[in-house]
Amino acid sequence: MGNGDYINKLVKGIRGEGVPLENENKGATEPQKKSAAKSASPDTDINELLETMRNFEVKGDSKRLIRIDSRTEIVLKLLGPTFRVDVTSFVNFLCWDFLKNNPELIYKIKQTLKKL
Repeated sequence: MGNGDYINKLVKGIRGEGVPLENENKGATEPQKKSAAKSASPDTDINELLETMRNFEVKGDSKRLIRIDSRTEIVLKLLGPTFRVDVTSFVNFLCWDFLKNNPELIYKIKQTLKKL
């Protein structure tokens, strides 16, 4: 895996600040906000990200069976022992962050449902 490069690539897209969804993420607790000043080193950034994922609280009882490819499964298996990040929290964090950073998807879903 070489120096965490694979993990860095996985989380690279979730570092940016996005437009928060209106009421779309009621089932999840919002992760801690990053400070306005950028950190001096990439290690600090990844440590902040890992801490945010560790503290991401998953609320709800819903379970969903999903298929994970082998590349992703390797990383998911190592998250707990290496970084003390729960896989469920990690996946919920990624989904929440993706929806927060892509509100047009939620808008499109709402518009499509209105047409039905």
